[in-house]
Amino acid sequence: MDLGSGGVASTPQGDSVTGWLAVCDTLDAKLSALRAKLDCLAECGLPGSVSVSVRHIPDADWLTEWRKYHHAMNIGRRLTIVPSWEAFSPSDGRQVVLLDPGMAFGTGSHPSTRLCLEALEQVVEPDMDVIDVGTGSGILAIAAVRLGARRVLASEIDALPRKIAAENAARNGVADRVEVITPEELAERRPTADVVVCNIIAETIAELAPLLAAMVRPDGMLITSGIVEERLSVAVDALERHALSIVEVRCDDVWRAVIACHARTP
Repeated sequence: MDLGSGGVASTPQGDSVTGWLAVCDTLDAKLSALRAKLDCLAECGLPGSVSVSVRHIPDADWLTEWRKYHHAMNIGRRLTIVPSWEAFSPSDGRQVVLLDPGMAFGTGSHPSTRLCLEALEQVVEPDMDVIDVGTGSGILAIAAVRLGARRVLASEIDALPRKIAAENAARNGVADRVEVITPEELAERRPTADVVVCNIIAETIAELAPLLAAMVRPDGMLITSGIVEERLSVAVDALERHALSIVEVRCDDVWRAVIACHARTP
């Protein structure tokens, strides 16, 4: 049986009763419907006793209430991710990335994103070119510019995240340095960069390994993340098959980020 607010219950006689709470308009009616559901549970022979209580919850603006749980986050030594509604004055030379939680992946709170941001801080130097494969919200592309990148190509397969990434770049004043494109455009243009970052999943990284390796310049670096511990070998093996050498594996709980470069010939 499924006893959600629009639930379905079956009696021992095989009768079905559905959707009581979903169609009730008043509190009394809803309580009566709930008690009827509990009676149905008893008829079904389920053990235990259940009581019903009522508590008033003050009304709130639920569309904005969740904002109280999102605050500025310091990541690494130089980056701070700040939601647009929070007043924030950077200190200690930190670079601010304005970003609101939304419908595209990447707010800085997920370990795989933090690992990428920390790795970018380690390898990005002024006037470097960067490619962000699977940009999502655009957080990594914007952060790369904040860290000194001259230009970032950010590819994304889905149209909505592409729109969001472009809007976030504009909000941060870096739209002239972040170009959001489709994977087809990326594959067609075959650009190269000093740093390539790809925060997806191990299997997709393995599939993209030939393209990722081709886009990294001879002295460049590749950052890959979105890799859970047990799938690390899937990504690493694929990268090594395409002449990339693993420089470092970073860890955050079960998540892994791999930093790689072109293997040096003897």
